[in-house]
Amino acid sequence: MNNRNKIILKGQLKVPGDKSISHRALIFSTFVKGTNKIWNLSPAHDVNSTINCLQALGLEIQMLPGNIKGLSTTYHSVLSNGIESIRQPSTLLFAGNSGTTMRLLSGLVAGLPFTFNFDGDASLRKRPMARVLDPLKAMGAIVEYKNQKNHAPFSMVGSSLKGSSFELPVASAQIQTALLLAGLQANGETTVELPATVRDHTQRLFKYLNIPFKVQIKMQEEKNFEKIVVTKLTKSIEPFEINVPADISSAAFFMVAASCLKNSEIELLDVGMNPGRILIVEALKKMGANISIEKNREESGEPIANVRVRGNSLLQGISINGSEIASGIDELPILALAGAFSKGQFSVRDAEELRVKESDRISAIVQNLKLIGADVEEVKDGFDIQGKTSLAGGCIWKSYGDHRLAMTGLIANLLCDQPVQIDDLDCVSISYPNFVRDLEYLRQ
Repeated sequence: MNNRNKIILKGQLKVPGDKSISHRALIFSTFVKGTNKIWNLSPAHDVNSTINCLQALGLEIQMLPGNIKGLSTTYHSVLSNGIESIRQPSTLLFAGNSGTTMRLLSGLVAGLPFTFNFDGDASLRKRPMARVLDPLKAMGAIVEYKNQKNHAPFSMVGSSLKGSSFELPVASAQIQTALLLAGLQANGETTVELPATVRDHTQRLFKYLNIPFKVQIKMQEEKNFEKIVVTKLTKSIEPFEINVPADISSAAFFMVAASCLKNSEIELLDVGMNPGRILIVEALKKMGANISIEKNREESGEPIANVRVRGNSLLQGISINGSEIASGIDELPILALAGAFSKGQFSVRDAEELRVKESDRISAIVQNLKLIGADVEEVKDGFDIQGKTSLAGGCIWKSYGDHRLAMTGLIANLLCDQPVQIDDLDCVSISYPNFVRDLEYLRQ
């Protein structure tokens, strides 16, 4: 009897705060003169990297006890004297494993007349940076790569920026946000257009914090292309309080596990349901998973809901491609695992971006799925999987230092006939330090 007939997940769980929104709430605090309260900030190491960099720039950030919704909890107090108070940092801006930290902070400091030295860990040093730094150079920032062009480490000398118009070739919310942050300090208008819909956390936070911006829609070949326009921010924004929703990217692992484990039933609380992030829910529903979205509401400008997942019969393979990729690029590894336990073919295309994440996720997920016994073929921009009712397991699952691959391996361990050993669990802390504990909490 394989694990899928023995293990059940039951109960309620609130996963940690959304990593993408946590980064933005912290970084946008630099435009405030005063103290902000950020509830349910993500405990991810990536977010701690942003905290450390902002402290190096002069912000005071501390965790304090408080009460929200009648419950004793903690919040992060962020004190800023406004972006004009930032001075030459005395230390390196070290982003660790966090591409979001490096890219967004590059946009933030591009308009400040100081030298900022950026670096990251070995993994982040492999990720492309010219896609954000070239547009910032076009606005007036000066960039010097230290070792290898297009990669950290690099230095940036900020300057008086000029507003510019960008049509980005990659649907990246990180690049969009970095350029808009620079645009808030630039003379004239800055316009950023993306080729596909992405998470709109930045626009929602702009609206919630009363940061002026405009949205323009361009029609082309029966598609709507959204352009965001900002101008120079002429005054500080008012101090704010925000409650960060639970991270749907973290919740995704439990959704897949419960969908594949018969008789499971879990309820994931207060999950962020941003329209640019819900591929995991839509894909699992198409595959036949029993998922219901309950108590839809909005908080701090973001849609949230409770997600109930019940174990179902064998899932059905589907194809994921085109513009939908951007709404769940980070969830494709765990969806691939669901596809390996599905009926029929599960295919992914147009996902080249996976190759420049924390690892080459296309190659890594394909190799790991082969190790556990899946029938999978790698292609340039994705993979094809012929689903099976059971997979042997009994192998070492390679994380490649990538947190999402390690967590996918932990779910594979629940589903395979024989246990799967993860070669590196420490990297899980990059996004979800208590993932193992929470998985055990739900396990019956």
